[in-house]
Amino acid sequence: MSEHHHEEVGDTGIEEMLDGIIDLEEYARLGKRPPLSRGYRIRINGDAFVLHEARPTGREVLTLAGLLPAENYTLWVKLAGEKPRKVDLDTQTDLRHPGVERFKALPRDQIEGA
Repeated sequence: MSEHHHEEVGDTGIEEMLDGIIDLEEYARLGKRPPLSRGYRIRINGDAFVLHEARPTGREVLTLAGLLPAENYTLWVKLAGEKPRKVDLDTQTDLRHPGVERFKALPRDQIEGA
């Protein structure tokens, strides 16, 4: 059974935080917004990784995947029902946005596309 914690969320009150790891692809398939959690399972180029930050930068995602230097890669995020979107190195992606499915990183010398 998962423990729950509380975290203040602006002026809207308290939001429950799950201790477990949230699988973003599962929530995207269900069309649900992922809850606040201790960790988020994401896929980068098909491999699973866990992030403990709900709003990572493109650089943080690439670093987690061992794709360094990050400047040598172009990162894309795939949202359910949408075309992939480019993620700049210093731009944050909200993992709790409904529909975030996975990431794709391509070497910058490869023709860009997703």
